[in-house]
Order: sequence, then structure tokens, then C-alpha cells
Amino acid sequence: SKLLVRWREIVNRKVQSYCEEHSLRKPNRYTTIQPSGTKSLLTGASPGWHPPKAQQYIRRITFSKGHPVALACLDYGYSIVPGQSDTDDSGDLLTNPFDEKCTEWLVEIPVEVSWAKLAGVEKINIEEFSALAQLDFYMKVQNMYTTHNTSATIELMQSEIECVADRIYRAIQSDEGYISVAMLPRHNVPFPRLPFEKIDRQTFLSLSDSVRQRQKEPDFHQSYARHRSEIFTPELAPVECGTSGCVL
Repeated sequence: SKLLVRWREIVNRKVQSYCEEHSLRKPNRYTTIQPSGTKSLLTGASPGWHPPKAQQYIRRITFSKGHPVALACLDYGYSIVPGQSDTDDSGDLLTNPFDEKCTEWLVEIPVEVSWAKLAGVEKINIEEFSALAQLDFYMKVQNMYTTHNTSATIELMQSEIECVADRIYRAIQSDEGYISVAMLPRHNVPFPRLPFEKIDRQTFLSLSDSVRQRQKEPDFHQSYARHRSEIFTPELAPVECGTSGCVL
């Protein structure tokens, strides 16, 4: 709690200093947590507060089909699969991202967190943090750090739905500052192409090696700039949370 308050005070001072330096009006909402953002995901940053998913996982980011950032990811070696809303005539998910029926792309990025190799970390089952514990930390960030709604995703089991619903209801009734959070099922449910999919370290190393073998262009920015100049239109803007994540 003390760290969150300290960070909020630092953000407040820096925002005020910047606005005074550039003769700007200070906003009434400020934070260093970005409400959303595809670019932040590509750098490994978080677009909000999210509980740890796993030490290694596949991160799937949704783009419009043919988006220049996605094409740069493809050149870099990352795999692309059709989005979760793209199905064939039988209702089965498409497997070919270049199928004419495909409208969205999921870029699959193998990720290992920076602290995965710390001594003793393997003894902590981070993916087993209860939904109530995750919600409690969201409320702390919401009340002590951000000055608008904190982007957050709570992962829960079916058995936790009732207690989480009760906690949210009480937070709203007592005006504790709750606004909204996204909800996702835990890793061990049979949903295909989740935004986060837990994997073990051997799988992570294998996927990372495959990325290097497929790589056609090691300079991501150069590849992106080329694709953007060739095909970018307003219709190819990044797909917002209103699709894959919220559908789940």
C-alpha cells in the first residue's frame, strides 16, 4: 500500500511538472498504467494491472488481418493464427490465417517473465492465487494508485464465481471505488487460443527456437515501417478488447 501511494505521488509531481513546463492544463486523471495498448504488449509491458499468469506462457495479441504490426511480427518469426471469431461453414475455428474467411489475426509470442530464474521461484504456484486475492489487489491499485479505472483481468474457477460476485456487489454498495474488471477462466479450462496460455520452460525454449528459425527480418522497426507504408489504412487499426478477451 505504501509503495502504491508513493508511486501515485511521484506520477502526480511529474505530470504537474511536465504540464507547467509546456504550458499545458494538468489533467484530472493520471497514471502510468495505460488503459489499453497493443504496442505496450509487444514490449512485454502491461496495459494495466494483471495478476501473474505463469513463469512461461504464450501471449496472444489480436490484430486486424493484414495489420502492419502483425506482418512485422510474422517477418520477425512469430506465428500467426486466425482469431477466435473466425470459423468455417461447420463452425470450427479456422487454422489458416490467410483464409479468405479470416478477419482477425492472433500473434503468438512465447514469453518468460524476468524473474523466472530466481532461486526458489519454482516453489510458488503463482497461477493458483485465488480470484478474491486478485480482486483485493485490484482494489488496492484502484484506490491507492490510479485516478481512473485500472485495467485488470481476474482469473477464476467456476467455484469462485459466487464469492467474487458477492465481493463486487459489496464493493459497489459501500462505494469502495470498484468500476470494472475483465474475467477469464483459469488455464486448465478447454478454451482454445486464450490471450494467455501457460507452458513449461522446455516448451518455451522450443517455441523461442522456432521463432529464430522462421525469422526473415531481424529489424522489427524496419519491417513495420515497410509494411505500414505499403498497406496501412484506418480500417487496420488494432482490435480493441471488445473482441477476443471479452468473448471468452
